[in-house]
Amino acid sequence: MNGYFWDSNILRLFGDNPAHPVLSQHIDRVFWDRIFLPSVVVAESWRGRLRQADAVPKAKPEQAVFPHRQLSETHDLLSQFKIVPFDEAAAEKMSQLQRRVNRQKKRHADMMIAAMTLSNRFVLVTRNERNFADLLLTQQQMENWTDNPPEVG
Repeated sequence: MNGYFWDSNILRLFGDNPAHPVLSQHIDRVFWDRIFLPSVVVAESWRGRLRQADAVPKAKPEQAVFPHRQLSETHDLLSQFKIVPFDEAAAEKMSQLQRRVNRQKKRHADMMIAAMTLSNRFVLVTRNERNFADLLLTQQQMENWTDNPPEVG
């Protein structure tokens, strides 16, 4: 195992103030340099913020403050992480997944994250384990850092 990929639901909880208590316990037990964000999660984060900021020109000036503050906060949050791009190895894994899995019911982003997790030999940290269970990720390749406190030992 090379590191931990965070799904977007974990990133959101980390960005909360205060951070989720069980998530904080897990963070305390690993080295920060082993926590990564897949580029797909980064794109999801920016997409939501940019959509809000794009609506601002049609709004009153005072309505522009909050979305633009969120852009700055998103930048600050994401800059704390090493970001791993979707690469050729992940593309090959995704092609394999698409051949094996009924992708009609899968979100494209989830399949990309699963492919990146497999190609990088990372553990996916997510609260939505069911979203990834049929994407060839085993229980050893996924951890829930919000509902399950770390094991002591």
